[in-house]
Amino acid sequence: MSATKKIISAAVIAAGFAFGTQAGAHEVVSGTTPVPALAPGASQEFVINCPGHQFVLSGGVENNDQLRGALGPLVVTASYPKSTRSWAVEVTNDSGRPLSTVEARLTLYALCGYHHHSH
Repeated sequence: MSATKKIISAAVIAAGFAFGTQAGAHEVVSGTTPVPALAPGASQEFVINCPGHQFVLSGGVENNDQLRGALGPLVVTASYPKSTRSWAVEVTNDSGRPLSTVEARLTLYALCGYHHHSH
């Protein structure tokens, strides 16, 4: 086993929920995904994309750990803008044992919007 940290990337398919109907309204998109089997200490990156030509303004994650809630095997080790249009979250199996595919789900959130040009 290599000691280097291997990060596997997985895209999250997002469904959009628009707040407000005026043009240029910000939109929160979210997507829930199961976490694949992870060896102890292994990490997994998930990415959520903004729809259309919107830019990502912020993002976050909810850890729906099936075992011990916030004390479960998954630790969020990174949460950051992956690009101007996507948000990435990295989780690491910090439990010291293999993580099976049925133990955890993540819900990723991205706040998306259009750039406004001031005149």
